[in-house]
Amino acid sequence: MSGNRGWTRGALAVWVGLAAMPLLASSDNTEEAVRLFEARRLVDARPLLEAAVREDPSDARAAFYFGRLLLEADELDRAIAWIEKATSLDAGRGEYHLWLGRAYGAKAMRASVLQQASLAGKVKRQFERASELDPDDLEARFGLIEFYLRAPGLMGGSVAKAKEQAAEVRRRDSLQGHRAAARIAEYGKRFDAALEEYSAAARDFAENPEPQYWLGRFYERRKDFARAFGVYERILEKWPEELGACYQIGRIAAVSGERLDRGAECLKLYLTHSPKPEEPSLASAHYRLGLLYEKKGAKDLARSEYTAALDLDPTLQEARKAY
Repeated sequence: MSGNRGWTRGALAVWVGLAAMPLLASSDNTEEAVRLFEARRLVDARPLLEAAVREDPSDARAAFYFGRLLLEADELDRAIAWIEKATSLDAGRGEYHLWLGRAYGAKAMRASVLQQASLAGKVKRQFERASELDPDDLEARFGLIEFYLRAPGLMGGSVAKAKEQAAEVRRRDSLQGHRAAARIAEYGKRFDAALEEYSAAARDFAENPEPQYWLGRFYERRKDFARAFGVYERILEKWPEELGACYQIGRIAAVSGERLDRGAECLKLYLTHSPKPEEPSLASAHYRLGLLYEKKGAKDLARSEYTAALDLDPTLQEARKAY
């Protein structure tokens, strides 16, 4: 669910609809926009956030979510500007610093070497600030781990410092500690050690599906699709309500070209429920189903799914390219 995204069609219809109704108060715009954003209804959220930041320039929350929406749309420079504004309006919110670090990181991934040197410091400072404001914010610590692993030594990268952050994660949360240690092991190409960490997490926290997903994604990265399918099928057997595993089965089927009928069945089931904020969007599910239909030679059905994906999220460039 990534890719180069841009704001294209769909906005006009939203604006026309809004023009026919009284404009909500700024705070109401923000609350409704956040609800829509968390529901992955980005097309509907955008005009409300635009109205909110226009009507109340001091609304830090609106600025933050507008920045995040722009980040989703791959408008990096504008996203950074708005999240920077949110942090200036409310500098005590660790979440704002975390996402500003992520936005700087996204820009650094595409920048020239000279630009990367400047951005690296910004990424590190924002993750550090988020950790200072909330030492138990594990995502900020994972941000630092990724920074230390990815950045060259001259820009502050350090495996030793990544391990220090991983130790802090483990001290605060043993489950996430497995994840941190496994990430560092994978970076060092110590795949057996990484597998042991993921397996230990799944074994020690047998009633939590989260480490099962980590294990499945590990097998995917190793191109061991048979084991990845097996992990997600076991998740569904134990937790039938975990339809995120259904999406993953469909996605792997589209990537690998294996078990196409099972993948299509799972994606259709996923499309019957309302995804949580952290789950893949319905637009992405339609896109993946379209890929499956293409592999099966059903081009008309594939085009129908790409259309459905774009109707839900006109910024989904993968679907646009496939269409």
